[in-house]
Amino acid sequence: MPTAYSYIRFSTPDQIKGDSLRRQLEASSRYATEHNLTLDKTLNVRDLGVSAFTGTNFQSGALGQFITAIDDGRVAPDSFLLVESLDRLSRLPVTEALAIFQSIINRGITIVTMIDSAVYNKERLKNDWTPLLIALVSMSRAHEESAVKSRRVKAAWDAKKVRVKANKEVMSGRCPWWLKTSADNKKYEVIEASADIVRLMFNLAKDGLGNMAIAKYLNARNIPPAQHAKLWGNSSTQFNLRNIAAIGVLQLDQDNNGRTTTNTFIEDYYPAVVDKTLFYEVQALRNERGRTKSTGAGRKGHCYNMFQGTATCGYCGSSMYLRRKPGINSGFLYCAKSLQGGGCIEVSYNMRQLETEFLKFTKELNLAHVLSDTSMSDSLAAKRSELAACTGQLAELQIKMNNLITAIESGADVNALVQRSRDVEGQINDHKKRQLLLQSEVETLINIGTSDQAFVENLSDLMEQLASKETDLDEKYRLRFRLLSEVQKLVFRLDLYPGGITKTPEQLTKLVLELETFGYTEGRIANYISQVQTKPDRKARFFLAHMRNGIKRTVVNGEVLDTNLNNESQTQL
Repeated sequence: MPTAYSYIRFSTPDQIKGDSLRRQLEASSRYATEHNLTLDKTLNVRDLGVSAFTGTNFQSGALGQFITAIDDGRVAPDSFLLVESLDRLSRLPVTEALAIFQSIINRGITIVTMIDSAVYNKERLKNDWTPLLIALVSMSRAHEESAVKSRRVKAAWDAKKVRVKANKEVMSGRCPWWLKTSADNKKYEVIEASADIVRLMFNLAKDGLGNMAIAKYLNARNIPPAQHAKLWGNSSTQFNLRNIAAIGVLQLDQDNNGRTTTNTFIEDYYPAVVDKTLFYEVQALRNERGRTKSTGAGRKGHCYNMFQGTATCGYCGSSMYLRRKPGINSGFLYCAKSLQGGGCIEVSYNMRQLETEFLKFTKELNLAHVLSDTSMSDSLAAKRSELAACTGQLAELQIKMNNLITAIESGADVNALVQRSRDVEGQINDHKKRQLLLQSEVETLINIGTSDQAFVENLSDLMEQLASKETDLDEKYRLRFRLLSEVQKLVFRLDLYPGGITKTPEQLTKLVLELETFGYTEGRIANYISQVQTKPDRKARFFLAHMRNGIKRTVVNGEVLDTNLNNESQTQL
């Protein structure tokens, strides 16, 4: 008995709830029984919720896979393909629909339409091409019906977009997951529990956590993910942090992947759940991280290097890398050269000790002196000037748009004017985005410039939370992310001396020769050499802080020394 395959397709996922699937299945089963065909149920030849008007079912759907199965020998050439009607195969223009039709029958497959029991195969059409005319008429009608429907739907949506731009009316029930439509369907309302999650995500991102770190943070606390996902992940976190709807902006004309196709924005369309300054601060932080990879060290258990990019080896100038020993929930900073066997001192600086000493050190600083930076006011003035220019350009573009609208209404060259208005609208949207970003940057610079003491108090508070036994490990991990950027605001480099000041045998020999040339006696030289440190001593550790304003401070056990050690012994002859 020949084998028959039932091809089932409908355009929208909602149709699966109706009668379409049952109707097509029953018709195929009945035809196979009446004509002694074996109905195959192993090969999935179903395109449920897939469009034939766009050709998706043929290009990447089950219909295209069916043709591939014929070529692979999984479907015999004398098989039957049962379809409800030819419009299930394609709703493309006639020439393209005919090509798909021929690609099937030319492979030896017989197509049967259930609605009229019409049979199409290569042998029959050789002798009688009348059925082909019927097929062409059916293809033409199917395409025209879909084309008309598509034009009507597009026109309806275009009209609605105009009303949305003018009146900010509710476009549809689909909206960001932290919002819902009101009972009268006239506005959007905030779902506070969901909005709190969005705000938490932005605050975590501001603290420096990446997508996966945020996802782990949320999942560990059983915070429900957006919509129907089981867990938070990298992509869902990234999408929400980039979603401009969080600050109330509607981004029209997106494709299925969320990419904008026309660059049309409507401000204050949704209720904002995140402050604009925070939103753009997070975007800038994430963009900067993408360029510099400054936080690419990754997570080391619950220990994160808050001195990443700042700590260097005082002995050789190499970077310091965080290593965590098994069974110890504490990190150790090692010189990169020593890890590579390059000969530098192989003594680590305990991360917890460094954090404690750095906290004690910052509490004693005169922040007004250390943080003073004339470039800050210059940067603020430059940003304000840039913002003023952007605002002026935006006003000029608005005038141009108003003039174009007046010209269109007067009946001038409409097509050219409409195209010009679209170009201007795109420029207006670009300038609005730029204006929002500049406003955020200006506010950030103002806050930095007027809150030096608040900065150190915040830094000290964060460090104390980190040192507190009441702070759990996950929260300490988050705090270290935040402190990474805070530390870099205060110092641009920390030279670490985990073994104190030491002299190598070669350095001692050179020192003895120098002392002899100065006329010191052997006894005095021997007495001095006996006091010089020749082996690393963790108790003698210290660090040299290079402050942002150029000042250097030598810090031992958190205390600032009056003089810099500068790698010289303080022992007196």
